[in-house]
Amino acid sequence: MGYIIRSNDIMIGIDLYLSNACMSKDGSFKRLVPPPVDAAGLELDYLIATHDHGDHLDTGSLETLVGKDSKTLMIGPASVVDYAVNAGIDGKKLIQLDRGQEKKLKSVELKAVLADHGEYAPDCIGVVISIAGKRIYFTSDTCYRTDLHEIIDTGGKIDLLIVPINGKYGNPDPKDAAYIASWIKPEIVIPSHFWMFAEHGGDPGEFSKRCKEISPETRIVIPAIGERIIL
Repeated sequence: MGYIIRSNDIMIGIDLYLSNACMSKDGSFKRLVPPPVDAAGLELDYLIATHDHGDHLDTGSLETLVGKDSKTLMIGPASVVDYAVNAGIDGKKLIQLDRGQEKKLKSVELKAVLADHGEYAPDCIGVVISIAGKRIYFTSDTCYRTDLHEIIDTGGKIDLLIVPINGKYGNPDPKDAAYIASWIKPEIVIPSHFWMFAEHGGDPGEFSKRCKEISPETRIVIPAIGERIIL
């Protein structure tokens, strides 16, 4: 589910999972693919974590990415800030961003919106990122609800939508993710949250099929891991 968003003068990571910290002793939730980048080699301006689940707030790379030797600032809702403080991250490096709040940081504007990820992530946020004249809506983990269009205000046209498709753990399945795309009407949609863990599931081919039926005006991009997309 993690991405790096980059323009000429700023680089932002969002929900990066670059370790194997989620793997249990019994071997479940073992990552199926290697990290596309080394956390130690990243020089991010900002790291956004939309909620405190381990595959979005990576405990295995937290110190490397935002610890004392890093200049990166971390952004997230109260649960993320609390976790980071308890993990020893300097509070001066943390920026709280809760639902309904907006932040302007350097050349990027952030707007936090509702992400309904259930009782185990009650303050999970989606994020609208305005950067270099483009607007990206990262839904984070969120269920599909028929009232989403009424309770989420993205603030205008979305160029790129990133939406989960795995249909487990409260996330939309391919059909429901396609309905989200039809509501947002982005220029491009990227399906996400599949093939990291065997337990997660997710079928990008099925999403592509459903999206062509339900939101045919939207261009579907299914990138390889680590592939660069120019927006």
